[in-house]
Amino acid sequence: MKARLLLTAQTPLSMRAGREREQAGTLSYIPGTVLLGALAFAHTVLRPGQHDEFAEFFLRGNVWFGNLYPANFEHPDLADDTQPVYPVPHTAYTCKRFPGFLFGADQERDPRHGVWDHLIPWALFVLSGGEYTDLLDANKQCRYPGCNEGVDRADGFYRRGLGASQIGKAEIRKGIRTRTGISRLTGVAAEGILYSREVLHEDSRFWGTLTVATPDLEKTLQNFVEEAAWEGLLRLGNNRTRGFGRAIISQFRFYQEEIANDLAERARAFNTKLQTAAKTAGIIVPHPFYLPITLVSDAILYDQLLRYQLQLTGDYLNRVWGIPGAELIYQNAGRRQVTGWNELWGLPKADEWAISMGSVFLFGLLAEPDFEVLARAQREGMGARRREGFGQVRVADPFHQEVSPL
Repeated sequence: MKARLLLTAQTPLSMRAGREREQAGTLSYIPGTVLLGALAFAHTVLRPGQHDEFAEFFLRGNVWFGNLYPANFEHPDLADDTQPVYPVPHTAYTCKRFPGFLFGADQERDPRHGVWDHLIPWALFVLSGGEYTDLLDANKQCRYPGCNEGVDRADGFYRRGLGASQIGKAEIRKGIRTRTGISRLTGVAAEGILYSREVLHEDSRFWGTLTVATPDLEKTLQNFVEEAAWEGLLRLGNNRTRGFGRAIISQFRFYQEEIANDLAERARAFNTKLQTAAKTAGIIVPHPFYLPITLVSDAILYDQLLRYQLQLTGDYLNRVWGIPGAELIYQNAGRRQVTGWNELWGLPKADEWAISMGSVFLFGLLAEPDFEVLARAQREGMGARRREGFGQVRVADPFHQEVSPL
């Protein structure tokens, strides 16, 4: 069963993005592996002798710790923390001059021209054999009335409110903190050593999930997380000895996961929209059903020779999810090098390559899929290190139906 988490930073947070000495940047979100490490360390302090409970929580794969995404929203209609936060898909585009979602925009002081999705136009272009270039020409310019500016890929994280048009981008509050180096000989500021770190501001809020595979652990884990938060033992990220990283979990609530019928409804709606658009454009499509899969976290995949796989393929879906005959039609994907640090061992983790969050893959299927299988696959995710937040997916994300500016 899944639990909804809401975390608030009490001091600045820094999750270093890479190991390059010249870079001082931070990630914009809290990775699941960071949350796992923080809770594991708190457990060693609060319950030092309970080794079996430690293993149940952190070693045996019974608890999966999801990423925590920024959840600061200006508009009050987006402040409902029961609604999820997702990374913006790679297929989303916005006006270069006035970027951003339309909802809640003050067009006089902060004009925004909306965000829309390009998956269906690109899919039709590919299905036409690359002949119908006019399908892409219409997407080269902003669709806001009277605006002919170019477009660029939208990024960040978004939340939908309860209304159909209520959708907005999370505010990511970053700053720079400069510190002096400390001399190991004198214990005071070292001459000539000054460094800066990018941080996420205090009072930043983050939304994420945590999955418990064993029902017997649900109450025990909730009690521990609430105890750790109450005792003020949560420390996240880098530079914790310099006053960074203190946070509190203000909400821990279990909720009912999405059922197969909900997934089926939006998958059929997307397929109908694409098939209708193809018929309107005069394109004959070779598959009866089209299914998009969107990564909502980075995914570390291996092929059968244990090499990193930076593309989701039909063979992978057949081998891992049991969906035969899937053909990759279109993809808009990125890659990212994943680094990390093992707090308990005091050693760096091996670098790995992952398909980046927000990547989108569109498959053509031989028939309508088994939605119970898809719902289970969505719950379980894909690839390695899923208990650390990797490999989370969303099947038939309704964002891909948004062909008009939002």
